[in-house]
Amino acid sequence: MSKVYGICRISSIGQSDNTSIKHQKEQITKYCELYDLPLVERVEEVYSGVTEDRDGLNYVKDKVLSGECDTIVVYKIDRLMRDFRSGINFITDLIDNKCRIVSTQEKHIDTSSISGKFFLQILLSLSEMEKSTIVNRLKDGRKHRFNNEGKLVTSHPPFGYKKDDDTIILDSDDSKIVKLIFDLYNQYIDLPKHIRTRKITKSLERRNHTFNGKKFTNIHIRRIVRNPFYKGDVSYGEEGVTKHPYPSIVSPRLFNKVSQTF
Repeated sequence: MSKVYGICRISSIGQSDNTSIKHQKEQITKYCELYDLPLVERVEEVYSGVTEDRDGLNYVKDKVLSGECDTIVVYKIDRLMRDFRSGINFITDLIDNKCRIVSTQEKHIDTSSISGKFFLQILLSLSEMEKSTIVNRLKDGRKHRFNNEGKLVTSHPPFGYKKDDDTIILDSDDSKIVKLIFDLYNQYIDLPKHIRTRKITKSLERRNHTFNGKKFTNIHIRRIVRNPFYKGDVSYGEEGVTKHPYPSIVSPRLFNKVSQTF
């Protein structure tokens, strides 16, 4: 008798209403009932499908290697894996261990047949192409925002700023710390670099100022005084440097004076 495991996956919690875990579980259960497959367990994952190093996959693969699983049922094949090379390698390993893979939505996907294996490779290729298309669209969107609007396109703004809906604004407390660091650096600019940095970190510690809850270090200081975002500039890879539309914390004159001596 077959020993069947189901695998359900979503990429993130935000996907819960789109191809949700609950819906996948229901479809897998119905499929197994329809074809009289004894479903042992349904494994749930919230994980990107571009990697095969996932707890759920590793768990089921161990079951295959130990002989406890000989059939894997998925809602759609891209719930198993989206990367073509990793997908083929992973699925080949399963097939080599006499494990059958079935998709509830893609009726031709059943790796117990030659045609099923063929259709599986086609679908994995299409899935990888879709993933690459999405990635390229995101890159193009970032380039457009940078080149046409001068907007920061990284996920987190620099220390001293915070996100507010679709824009970036000053953090009322941390922006003052950034300005203080530049002022202190300018004040101690004639001192040797290691003494200058130590004086700044000690001064910040006396004032109970922290970098996201941690004590300031020379690395934090260096990153701040070298970041041109604070004077109004933003860069994005090979796209170069442009002016951003957000508030500046220091003047270009002060930034240039400080950063050139670090």
